Amino acid sequence: MMNCMKAAFGALGAVALLTTVACGNTIEPSGNTQGAKTGTDITVKDNTNTSVYQNFKLEKIDKLPNMRGVAWLSESEIITDKENTSMKSVRVEGEERYPHNLYMVDLTKGTDTLLKESEVNLGAPQVSPDGQHLFYWETEETTGWPFILNLQSGEAVAAGKQDGFIQEGAWLDNEHVVFANMKGDLISAALDGSTKVLVETGSFNVSSIKVSNNVIYYITGEDGQLNAYDAKTGEVRQVLKSVEWVIPSNDGTRLAIVKRTADTKRALVLTDLEGNEKATLARGTQIFGTSWSGDDSKIAYTINSDKDNEKGLFVSNTESAEQFQISADMDNVADALAWSPQGNKILLSQSVMENETYHFVTSIITISE
Repeated sequence: MMNCMKAAFGALGAVALLTTVACGNTIEPSGNTQGAKTGTDITVKDNTNTSVYQNFKLEKIDKLPNMRGVAWLSESEIITDKENTSMKSVRVEGEERYPHNLYMVDLTKGTDTLLKESEVNLGAPQVSPDGQHLFYWETEETTGWPFILNLQSGEAVAAGKQDGFIQEGAWLDNEHVVFANMKGDLISAALDGSTKVLVETGSFNVSSIKVSNNVIYYITGEDGQLNAYDAKTGEVRQVLKSVEWVIPSNDGTRLAIVKRTADTKRALVLTDLEGNEKATLARGTQIFGTSWSGDDSKIAYTINSDKDNEKGLFVSNTESAEQFQISADMDNVADALAWSPQGNKILLSQSVMENETYHFVTSIITISE
């Protein structure tokens, strides 16, 4: 069980940093602020790397300080969490800290709009497939309580009354989310907050919950057992062992799997739905953030390594398995990477230290082919 906890800490540890040591800098307004409560500074970083990686070219990197970008709402809008300085602060270790709330950032206007206000920290938002609802957590370090927010009305309902590990959960369809409680049960929650138990896994730590074509993938146990639950038949099958992360393709025909090959070695492989390996895309000390592009032609991910040419943000072609390094500086990410709807931008968030204080920085990486 401890091995599973260590594997999950790469993502969960960043969440804990967010709730305990995030910076409280005020963001000055910029651009058109009509309809938004505060503005957002967008710093544009020119591409100093003129290399063209076969079919890919890095066009630019836009930096958004003091916020954690997680998901795309449209081609020009992202969902983030950041400090809400209009709420009451608390003093921790000599610093004023404000609760992190959920915002929508308009990248074109440079403005942000508050989606959900709370006196407690909110995080790990996931947008429903139809873009109408947001699944999120009231967070307390690495655990929390799940909620569903109606993006049209602004009303939120509790997704049951059980807590669980934040960062674990996925939309089953437009009307249901699935997550794991602290007992390790897979729970389905409807938009009205009603819940039901889908699987009693018997494992304290359930991780990497993903959904594809009515199949829920999840990992249990010290041996990294990848399981697949069929939401239509209720059947559970075991797919593969030594798995740390699973990411199904959007068309539901392949799996991207980060597997443990040794204590300090990981590999990113593509498999069929039975776990049979078809290609190896990357190797490293740790591999995080894996995300398929919308058309499944590319996969973005980050690698931790001691060598600059083997670490950072990469994109691989899923047919040829060609690997392209985008940046060696982006090797520690807080969440899964996210491709924009048109597939030419990658959303990435990192926890960075400045002036002896940690805070989040969101990057929008634009590439061309």
